[in-house]
Amino acid sequence: MAERFSFQTEIHGAGGFAKVIHGKDNTLDRDIAVKVLSPLLDQSSEPDRERFRREARTLAKMSHPNIPAIYDVDFNDGKFLIIFQFIEGVTLRQIISDSGPVPINQARLWFHQLASALDYAHKLAIIHRDVKPENIIITPNKESAYLVDFGIAISAEDGRKLTKSGFVVGTPGYMSPEQHAGEAVDERTDVYSLGVTLYEALAGHSMRHGVYEPLSTANETIPPAIDDLINSCIDDKVRRIESVRTFNSLLSGALQVPTRPLSELLTHGQLHEIAFQIESLTAGEVMNLPAGQRDLLLAKINDVVYSDKETLEFASERFMQLMLTRGIFLPEIDYREIVIPAIEWAFERRFVVRLGKESLRDALEEAAFIARGDTHRILMEEFILFMKRVDLDDKEGWYLHAIREVIQSLMANPALTTSSPELKEAFRRVNKIQRSHSMPI
Repeated sequence: MAERFSFQTEIHGAGGFAKVIHGKDNTLDRDIAVKVLSPLLDQSSEPDRERFRREARTLAKMSHPNIPAIYDVDFNDGKFLIIFQFIEGVTLRQIISDSGPVPINQARLWFHQLASALDYAHKLAIIHRDVKPENIIITPNKESAYLVDFGIAISAEDGRKLTKSGFVVGTPGYMSPEQHAGEAVDERTDVYSLGVTLYEALAGHSMRHGVYEPLSTANETIPPAIDDLINSCIDDKVRRIESVRTFNSLLSGALQVPTRPLSELLTHGQLHEIAFQIESLTAGEVMNLPAGQRDLLLAKINDVVYSDKETLEFASERFMQLMLTRGIFLPEIDYREIVIPAIEWAFERRFVVRLGKESLRDALEEAAFIARGDTHRILMEEFILFMKRVDLDDKEGWYLHAIREVIQSLMANPALTTSSPELKEAFRRVNKIQRSHSMPI
């Protein structure tokens, strides 16, 4: 009889107490992730082992859309294996390393989901104790964030017992002060770690402890209320936010659409307020703004995009990302002024150690599919001109893939009613280069 589970030899992921192996459930024909926690058990007594077995049974009862399901466990022959639902995607750590700061709209979606997952766990009296970018998986479509590594989570009661024996688990830099000191922990230690992780996602680098560097100063599209939220997460335990539910509520409040009219925001508002107002509008509503307001809005965006101030880099990215899709009904001259710098920033401009902005590549792909009439033509014209300027033969795989996605969207758009020989040739060229890169040497 064939074995039910088969495992790959390479490690899919690893941490201080576990390694994760990608496998297959041959009976149910589904991918699995197998977490091996044996190094932790080697240092534990039999009561500790029994406590983790009990916790595994508790975790197996968990059912939340942002927590991988547990399928099975194996405690035989000194092993401690937990068999999980396999989540396709990359860690938040990889995203930050590859692309830098996470756009505020994506961070809002992901951290609402993560807070919901933690709130669910806390209702079962389970403390995660290791919330960090490595333990957050983002799906390929960027619509879902999964909180993983619940395999070493414990109940608040067991946390107090383990504290008495001097047992401390977690990751320096993300642990709360009480967790780091080996003191009793509760839900607030996860709040601390979630706040630190939110900071890192929005800043693109880890928090420098000792002196708080405001996010809203480095990125003017981040409201100061986000800094207030994070500071309330990392405050002393007695003053810290008491629950992730409160975190979620404060996050919503910090990122809500301003109640002041756009006319007032354009004269006296902050950049983050204008950005949130634009985000709340449809493309039709942007086009139907009073002519003066629309012209002033576009002039302000143009000033930001072509500013030399480093603190406006992320504001420029945010405004171009929004206007690529919200501006598809704008007059030709106005939309072209958005598209030209957006293509450059998406593919050719170098930012510190990375080339281009992924958020703008995604926005160009979306705009290429939803634009109509003149704006579709403008996107097509400017993208063709761009491809003529660059040498695609020496570009990396991610670059070619992004180019291909935009071309496909332009060609699939119903607005393209006549054949475009230049787009067809560009598509063939990119495919040919990609095939040549994949050929064995």
